[in-house]
Amino acid sequence: MRAAVIVSKAVLVVLGTWVVLVVGLGLVALLPDRVQYYAISPFTMFLWVCALVVCPVISCLVLRRWIRTVPGMPKRDP
Repeated sequence: MRAAVIVSKAVLVVLGTWVVLVVGLGLVALLPDRVQYYAISPFTMFLWVCALVVCPVISCLVLRRWIRTVPGMPKRDP
């Protein structure tokens, strides 16, 4: 049960990070055309794809204390 809660929290963090990155990319459509040209360049897309891989890892590291806590279980020493 404990492992299932931890894995589900980690999956939730990864999916939430991906949603934020995709919405951020979608918001580029609200920029003026001359800015969109530079915002959607091949290099920017490469950086965005790299962010899809790196940012979930960073998010899980930042939220690792929340991910490890399981409601109803006694607290563990770090």
